[in-house]
Amino acid sequence: MEIQDNNQISQNPKRKYWKFVAGFLGIIIGVFVLTGVCLWLWQSYSQWQGEKRVERLAQELKRLEQENYQRAMADTYGGKTPQETLQMYIEAVEKGDYELASKYFIEKNREEEVNELKVLDSKTNMSWFLNLIKKAIPDGEIVDNFFRMKSKTEEGPYYFIRFIKYPNDVWKIIEI
Repeated sequence: MEIQDNNQISQNPKRKYWKFVAGFLGIIIGVFVLTGVCLWLWQSYSQWQGEKRVERLAQELKRLEQENYQRAMADTYGGKTPQETLQMYIEAVEKGDYELASKYFIEKNREEEVNELKVLDSKTNMSWFLNLIKKAIPDGEIVDNFFRMKSKTEEGPYYFIRFIKYPNDVWKIIEI
């Protein structure tokens, strides 16, 4: 029996060693699997959050687009052609009604236009400016509801007037 006991004793440390190795490897593999699952869950959660942000952004853009459309539909200042809008603008400037003249511009450029007209008027350059835009001629065709006219001074470069057609079929000036 002594021999058997020695055999069992000598096998017991080997078994313990392999059990330890197997347990250690199991723990390592478990940690890797658990880390992978956690990373996958975090990535899925981050993707879900990103999708929700995109949805909110899309809704906000749709709301702003609808709001801009409603404002454009309510804005009736302007003509049925770019030339008609330009003529209405010129008449308002000649009368000194810069507030009315600015209404022929797109909404975001109106305040700047009033200020520019006041500066032109104070520097006695208004007649030069009016003569310039009265000579404006079409510069190409209407493309995607945009149109451009150009005018040239005797000594200088071309000046361009850009227009956009609103959804209510009124033409507005983008810039001069």
